[in-house]
Amino acid sequence: MRSGRMKTLRQGLRAAGERRLVWLEGSESETMAAALGWLCGDIFWLGEGPAEYAPQPAAKALRRLGQECDTLVFNGFSGFHPDAFGALAGTLRAGGLLILLTPPRAEWPGFADPDRLRLVSTPEELPRAGHGFIARLARLLPNDPALSLTLAEGRDTWQPIRAEHPVTADQGRAISAIEQMLHGHRHRPLVLCADRGRGKSAALGLAAAALLRNNPGLRIAVTAPARATVASLFEHGGPESEGLTFFSPLQLLQEAIPCDLLLVDEAAAIPTPLLEAMLARYGRIVFATTEHGYEGTGRGFHLRFKAHLDRQAPGWQELRLSEPIRWRAGCPLEALVFRLLGLDARVRAPVVPSAPRRRQISQQALAGDEALLGQVFGLLVLAHYQTSPSDLRILLESPDLDIHLLEQEESLLGVALVAREGRIPADLAEAIWAGRRRPRGQLLPQSLLAHGGLREAGAPAYARVLRIAVHPELHRQGLGSRLLEGLIDHYAGAGFDYLGAAFSATADLLPFWRRAGLRALRIGLQRDAASGSHAALLLRALRPEREADLGRWHERFRHQLPTLLAGTLRELDPELVWLCLAPLEGEEHGEQSGEGLARFDWDELSCFAHQHKPFELCQPSLQRWLVRNPARLGALTREERALLIASVWQYAGWDLLARRLELSGKPALIKALRALMARLL
Repeated sequence: MRSGRMKTLRQGLRAAGERRLVWLEGSESETMAAALGWLCGDIFWLGEGPAEYAPQPAAKALRRLGQECDTLVFNGFSGFHPDAFGALAGTLRAGGLLILLTPPRAEWPGFADPDRLRLVSTPEELPRAGHGFIARLARLLPNDPALSLTLAEGRDTWQPIRAEHPVTADQGRAISAIEQMLHGHRHRPLVLCADRGRGKSAALGLAAAALLRNNPGLRIAVTAPARATVASLFEHGGPESEGLTFFSPLQLLQEAIPCDLLLVDEAAAIPTPLLEAMLARYGRIVFATTEHGYEGTGRGFHLRFKAHLDRQAPGWQELRLSEPIRWRAGCPLEALVFRLLGLDARVRAPVVPSAPRRRQISQQALAGDEALLGQVFGLLVLAHYQTSPSDLRILLESPDLDIHLLEQEESLLGVALVAREGRIPADLAEAIWAGRRRPRGQLLPQSLLAHGGLREAGAPAYARVLRIAVHPELHRQGLGSRLLEGLIDHYAGAGFDYLGAAFSATADLLPFWRRAGLRALRIGLQRDAASGSHAALLLRALRPEREADLGRWHERFRHQLPTLLAGTLRELDPELVWLCLAPLEGEEHGEQSGEGLARFDWDELSCFAHQHKPFELCQPSLQRWLVRNPARLGALTREERALLIASVWQYAGWDLLARRLELSGKPALIKALRALMARLL
């Protein structure tokens, strides 16, 4: 484009507060050359490009967050990474152009997109990946209003943020609300909701700075899924940001943090149980969340956490920030990005289920049905706090992925995603077991081989349930269990050996899987950074001849777990421990006595329960008894199980355990333990 026409176009866009997309098709060299004629102002170049523009790979795209540009070049030949595309589109200020470089639209779906490498175990498997995501982009892009370079006339001039206009009206209201809540009633939290690019984090930082200036000694804590998430908050805090202290969500709950005000940024990306614990512990909290973002969505947060707020903090307030800070509301480019990445996916209200049915749909069919795709992806978004645009590409292109729908007539009730895994070649399985190889994917067999030490675990065929989601209005009606039972029947009939799942486990979540006959085979040693929970791996045999192997694997885990509880897993929820060890419904309860215990152990147990021998001297015998009798815990209360497991296996500190169980101290705990063991023996 000639420089005069370019200048006029950009001036018009800037005055209108809008941005546009320029789609350049052809070979990589042709489109790169053509892109040079569109460059102007501050330039971000993502993917391969001329060195003078400091091109960056998609993996480093998030480093640009909080910055702004006038021209964004997105080289699709280097791979179309959905999260990077969504994140960087938000850095483009009014008057800006997003330059998209791709092969010709007819050839683009079949192009060997490097981003597809994330979907396969090895580069050799790349041809197995689908093309539905890119085919959908090529279908949606033509004729979209964001590609039009003709501007509407007669609109008011848009006013950007600047010195004389430092915040939007929405930001001003948010800052005032945060300042007021510091002096209002306790336990009436404020919830700030916004789409990305509305200045939510900036408003938190500006409000914190004002409060610290006016209230010397004020203690403000900040938390988020990661420290990098709140860079903008601290930046806008200015010199007063020294009075802000960042804590991880787990620190806030595990340590006694003195705090006058807690700012929770990106709350939707923090698991609901952690948010609920913060609400119970801290009196003045601001929860800020992004509703549509590159890293996930907050709509599930609205359904789940707001219901909890209604029950526990009925005076809570909500404030929505809708005015963008870098462009005018209604910018066509934002609408296009939302559409391409599924960020506008919405779920319709379901019918009352009377005869739901399960059906499997192919990725190709789903990619071609925009209405159904919106329903499916929207439901997945509601069900999981970390669903991101990249999950849309996985949904449409990942090989070995099955999509199951639970429907009644035309109404979507539930969705399940299942990965086909296993049947790993013997030499590769041996290398995984030995720790020499760790290819992408194959989570169930790889975990059993590498972490469980089960050398034979590579050969069977596994069906791994990645996601299972039911419409929020239909929860607690047994539809999730019905869908899971349908998956069990389907994969058993298809000749699979096992059905399993791996997820961040909580004591509330595990019973759903146990009711379907899945038993625990592994607990991850590290907490998941996002959820704060340990991962659990559960499996169910789908063929009778596999039952013995599964029983042996579970028995091995059952005998390993107490050793891990004394060290790495000392802080694991005792109720979760019990659920990992408890027999499934209808199973024999295993050993109900001290069979195999030495006479010495029996004497020690009796002396502890009925006499006054110190706990520490009897602890080894208590451990040996408990490992043989986990089923006896089923007759106890949750608090009694916690007392026994935490003290005998987890070496819990007496003060911490006393606070957890609301007892006065170690003497009271020991007294309760003696009485409990006397009853059990």
